[in-house]
Amino acid sequence: MEWADYMVMAANHSRNSARHWFRYLRKYIDRCGTLFSKQDVEYLSCNESLTPFQRVSIRAAFKEGSATRRHIISLNQRIVPSKLLLVRSKYETHCESK
Repeated sequence: MEWADYMVMAANHSRNSARHWFRYLRKYIDRCGTLFSKQDVEYLSCNESLTPFQRVSIRAAFKEGSATRRHIISLNQRIVPSKLLLVRSKYETHCESK
């Protein structure tokens, strides 16, 4: 199965969840590059099986320097323990105040 065909299947599987869709995309995009060719991106961005959101996000994900691409790359990075502790402390304070 080619990458583009796999992504069409993934698009159908994650149709109602942007988070799930970005998880599929992060498998193929990292700081070093992508597994998709420009022809694959064009095919996917015009494919009617994808929702309008998915088609737009495909184009943005493969555009160097876009916010979508930065977000997907950040999904592949390790969590810094200090940031995790900060989020945890905010969550705990929020839950205790209820």
